[in-house]
Amino acid sequence: MTTSPENVPAARQRSRTRDRRSALIVILGGLIGTVLLALSLTGTLSAFTAAITNTTDTVSTGSLVMQETDGTNTCTSSSSATNSVNCATINKYTGNTLMPGGSATKTVTLSNQGSITPATFTLTPATCSQSGSVSGITPASDFCAQVTLKIYAAATATGPTSYNGTLAAFTTPLSLTALAPAGSQAYTFVVSLPSGLGNSYMGLTASQQLTWTFSS
Repeated sequence: MTTSPENVPAARQRSRTRDRRSALIVILGGLIGTVLLALSLTGTLSAFTAAITNTTDTVSTGSLVMQETDGTNTCTSSSSATNSVNCATINKYTGNTLMPGGSATKTVTLSNQGSITPATFTLTPATCSQSGSVSGITPASDFCAQVTLKIYAAATATGPTSYNGTLAAFTTPLSLTALAPAGSQAYTFVVSLPSGLGNSYMGLTASQQLTWTFSS
């Protein structure tokens, strides 16, 4: 059918109206689809949900803190920033002046003030050294080999020994029973001299550094 010239503007107008309606329908359809997609992603339209929130997800470190006391003096590892302290107030060899055949005893107590049980507990000796002399008398050079040491894992000098030998031979770390948190153990040290020492042993001092160590 041929459109007459006078009907052309009306036909174009109707076509434009149809195009606008089609575009509007497409736009509305897109908006509705977008809303439905958003709702499906947020779960608004879901009928069932389940969730677990763990509110105590933490991890912590334990502590190893050692304390030594002789009943009068106390040394604690954490009193220094490195958790390792030099303790000059506790002398496990007593510091007493002995005569030939004499002995001296010292008891100390070690405790675990930390929150974990160490994997190992050791007592490590340094090399024994001697010093001193008496004027006019040539000193013997083996005093450390003359001093006998006995160590008992007890509050008294009874039972089996953890070490029994001379200070000179005490060169290997002792492996001790690890202490649980708040646990403690007494250790008794007995030093003695043989009765037959001569004048060349007068005025001598034997010194040996001992180190207690907890290791995780």
